[in-house]
Amino acid sequence: MPRHPRLAFLSPSHVGALRQLGLLVIALLLACAPLTAAPTPFARLQLGQTTLEVATVAGDLVAPFDLAWGPDNHLWLTQLEGKVWRFNPATGERTLVLDLADRIFHRRSHGLLTLAFHPWFATAPYVYLHYVYQVPTRGAQEVVRSRVVRCRWDGARLGEPETIFDNIPGASYHNGSRLAFGPDGKLYVSTGDAGDTPASLDPARLSGKILRLNPDGTIPADNPNPGSPVWTLGHRNVQGLAFAANGRIYLSDHGANNDDEINLLEPGRNYGWPTIEGFIDRPHEIAAAKERRFTEPLRAWTPTIATAGLAYYDHAAIPEWRGHLLLANLKGRALRVLPLNATGDAITGEHIFLQERLGRIRQVCVSPTGDVYLLTSNTDWHPRFQPWMYSGLPTAPDRIVRLCAVAAADATRLAALPEWREDLSPLPLMSENWSLPPTTEALRAGQQLYALHCLPCHGPTGQGAPGLIPPLTNTDWVKNKNRLLQVVLNGLSGPIEVNGVAYQQEMPAFRQLSDDDLAALLTYVRASFENKSEAVTPAEVAEERKGLK
Repeated sequence: MPRHPRLAFLSPSHVGALRQLGLLVIALLLACAPLTAAPTPFARLQLGQTTLEVATVAGDLVAPFDLAWGPDNHLWLTQLEGKVWRFNPATGERTLVLDLADRIFHRRSHGLLTLAFHPWFATAPYVYLHYVYQVPTRGAQEVVRSRVVRCRWDGARLGEPETIFDNIPGASYHNGSRLAFGPDGKLYVSTGDAGDTPASLDPARLSGKILRLNPDGTIPADNPNPGSPVWTLGHRNVQGLAFAANGRIYLSDHGANNDDEINLLEPGRNYGWPTIEGFIDRPHEIAAAKERRFTEPLRAWTPTIATAGLAYYDHAAIPEWRGHLLLANLKGRALRVLPLNATGDAITGEHIFLQERLGRIRQVCVSPTGDVYLLTSNTDWHPRFQPWMYSGLPTAPDRIVRLCAVAAADATRLAALPEWREDLSPLPLMSENWSLPPTTEALRAGQQLYALHCLPCHGPTGQGAPGLIPPLTNTDWVKNKNRLLQVVLNGLSGPIEVNGVAYQQEMPAFRQLSDDDLAALLTYVRASFENKSEAVTPAEVAEERKGLK
């Protein structure tokens, strides 16, 4: 093969050296070059007169929870496992700015939840976070709480978290939450009912509430009740907070089997959960409303759509959506656009977009230029627990998707992309059902496993041994699914009380059993011995294993 004419005067060894040098230079250039690129459009969404480019900003995300536009003009994201990321919206380049994995309690739908930015970030560069943690205990009872912290931003990393509000009741579900600063400079914190539904109506309890705090965590003097952080009460599991241009605050709340809600919040109001679900239209709700004042929602959905993130759109970039609420849906797998009346105290319609296009949508936020960013949520625990509700979910990791208006002259460059339009009818949805009946196969397998592992101590009818081995018959230790899973995975040692009787006995851990075997065993125990409780699924066992040390 002829040598390059400019290299003809060089010896083969010199040519080889130059080639090695060239490869080194290329490697250095590649190392310095960004590994990301501009968001990739994959579809166009056609509104009335506006064309939106639908593009992926970032992918490869696992169980993200919150997405917010930061005052530094970057996107910020939290993951349930405890990480906070910062994204360049123009390139998708990401930076890990905080890792709280060793402090948070991540299992199922809890862990690191939401974030917010100090309203005067230029002079007070604080990022606020809400996360769930576990209280160390000697017994087998799981004690879960959540707290709000703030971290100082130095331009590259978030500093050591400073706790500003602590000891919020928590659980393995229904911890909320959203953080949002209002135009009044106050921090609004949503808390879930944490499985203790009566507490939502108790003004002295922190669960099932919207809390209003000063930026340092102290209680504002103008809260509805002096000395109390409670702003509103009677909520179930709030997933979205949004402030309109006129200062009104809107909330999205998960219903149980019915009545997901959008509420307009006013200080001191009671929104009814669990006494009132949705509108006051059933006999027991009408009767309760005669004894106590409740506030009805602006909108409710049955079957539930899993209302999630909420934003108020107030930009000329997408005129069709200006003055509307943007609502992310998990179960509904759509972006719902809800027009408001002139005073903002009524929702006057509903428009459904992107239905089943992206899967479950967890959060929505708006940039100062009017771009809309969506965060998908297809890799969290929920699809694993109820896969029959989510046919056709994207199999790829979660991602950040941008909706950006393009000028009419530029719309032709999107002509080759798939065109999406408004969905004219909602997706048919099933009601939520967490009380799965035990199958015959699980009961048969569980009975055999019980005879092998449990019967020698607890007896054939679960009666135990008086004063020595606690019973399994008609007991909260069996009916409390989370605690039961923790006991069989971690074992038990020390004093406990079962059905009012004290015991002190050791039980070994059974973590060596497979997820399928443990699910069958516990399903049998919970369905037998007068417990009459629903099944345990292998996915639930797998989730509890995540907490093993």
